[in-house]
Amino acid sequence: MLQILNSIKKVIKLLLSSPIYDGLLRLSRRSDAITYASKAKLSMVSQRPSNMFMPIVFKESVSYDISIIVPVYNVEKYLKPCLDSIVTQEFSGKFEVIIVDDGSKDDSGAIADSYGLMPNVLVIHQVNGGLSAARNAGLRVSRGKYIMFVDSDDMIGPGYLEAMWSRLVQTSADFVTSTFRYMSDDGLVGEIENDRASWMVPWGRLYRREVWNRLGFPVGAWYEDLIHPLWIDSFFKDEPCYDLSGYYYRIRPGSIMQSTPTNVKGLDSYWVLDELISYRSELGISYSQEDFDRILPLFGPLLLGRTVALDNSARKTMFACCCDTFNSIDDFKTKNTSLNGRWRDIERSLRSSDYNRYLLASLALAAQGGSGLSVSDAINIWVNRNR
Repeated sequence: MLQILNSIKKVIKLLLSSPIYDGLLRLSRRSDAITYASKAKLSMVSQRPSNMFMPIVFKESVSYDISIIVPVYNVEKYLKPCLDSIVTQEFSGKFEVIIVDDGSKDDSGAIADSYGLMPNVLVIHQVNGGLSAARNAGLRVSRGKYIMFVDSDDMIGPGYLEAMWSRLVQTSADFVTSTFRYMSDDGLVGEIENDRASWMVPWGRLYRREVWNRLGFPVGAWYEDLIHPLWIDSFFKDEPCYDLSGYYYRIRPGSIMQSTPTNVKGLDSYWVLDELISYRSELGISYSQEDFDRILPLFGPLLLGRTVALDNSARKTMFACCCDTFNSIDDFKTKNTSLNGRWRDIERSLRSSDYNRYLLASLALAAQGGSGLSVSDAINIWVNRNR
């Protein structure tokens, strides 16, 4: 099956070589109609979450070296292995574990309470507000000089806490990032993801407390992790630690990543993108060339991959809104991407509102792999672009 998929990708790459690619663009323009940006219209497809940005105000003073925040929702099958991997860590300093039960309907809350008997474990129970609300609740009561997030279905390996802490205190960085290993639903740990760190997520990192002052995860929305490429990576210094791989990321059914393709709430990927960009000036964030090259893919095939549930009319409206958002960034007006391949066409399409170029460039990038958009979805979107 993998060989067939690779063969299909090779054929698509060949078919989308420059002469054919340019010819398809010329033909497609004959039926290309202008769609105007309308966030109100787009919100009728999937409503824009309100009051997403809620800045963190720390309620407690520092009394631990590290605070480990574990957001929990209906993970009774995975929670005990996760917490055991944390509380058994050998660490030369002091650490606390903050478990935030976000209104679980299974036995997750009771499991959390059993760990709450430990002196360095704090359990919070709250009405369901989503992953961001749970993480924010943990941040507000944290007492650690450093902050770590561990998802409640994941695990960390022996010595991970000490290794991350030792690395951060030896650098001037604001946070350090490790690589990770995939873990199956039944707990089988895979090979090390060499030179592959967690990109748009807070897990697999250790932060200085100051990073989260005035920030906060956008609440009520999926893809809250966009805070990393849009805010944190632009404002703070990272130290990648590719030799550290003690974070185990579990692949399981029922996650947001599994739900997105058939759910129009995948449109949150655009809503969060637009929301966080709108606050950049208020936070004093300016974007460099490196930021430009990191943020551009968020507007491209990755966004299409997260919103495949939209019909073509809604997708066109989303693209028009994307163009408005992209072109509203003053720091981008004097920059051009240094990314290779068809990324320059993604940039060009956003600047000129060229929907067909956008879809065709996304198809070409999907064929290369690693873009966040599957080849089959890219083909389906292109073929049905006028319906």
